[in-house]
Amino acid sequence: MLSALNRIDFFISRIEKALLVFFGLALTTIMIAQVILRYFFSSPIFWAEEISVQFLIFITVFGISYITQQKQHISIDFLLSQIKSEKKRIAEIITGILFFILMIGLCFYSWEWVLRADVQMEKSGTTGLPRWYTYAAFPVALSCLCWHQFIVVINRFFNKNKEG
Repeated sequence: MLSALNRIDFFISRIEKALLVFFGLALTTIMIAQVILRYFFSSPIFWAEEISVQFLIFITVFGISYITQQKQHISIDFLLSQIKSEKKRIAEIITGILFFILMIGLCFYSWEWVLRADVQMEKSGTTGLPRWYTYAAFPVALSCLCWHQFIVVINRFFNKNKEG
């Protein structure tokens, strides 16, 4: 059962990695085209900045989820390094559960916010596209992050040191 959960976790992380690469390349391409068109042809792309900001948001929120799965968050471990093995494991499980609970709360409220009617009616001033699809990146990425954190806690509970 645990190996199946870890495989699902790995699959989700691969999707996130592909999204990160796609959005990074798209952001780079749009900004290069914007610079060339603006400074060499005096004809900027009117929507480039808005779409670039949206891609940067996507990269940020999915990147946070991805590094959670990869266990690459910055951490201050000077207290944990002073604790013995079994107590350290218990402390890691407790902090993992607390982080998981915090992320579940954020995820719940972000889904609630994105699904509100007034939020779904907002339109972009530049492109005329609905803004909910940009806003939806937060609850989707937080849902992935909650899954990853759940797997981290489960692996710690069963004493598995799964590396990225």
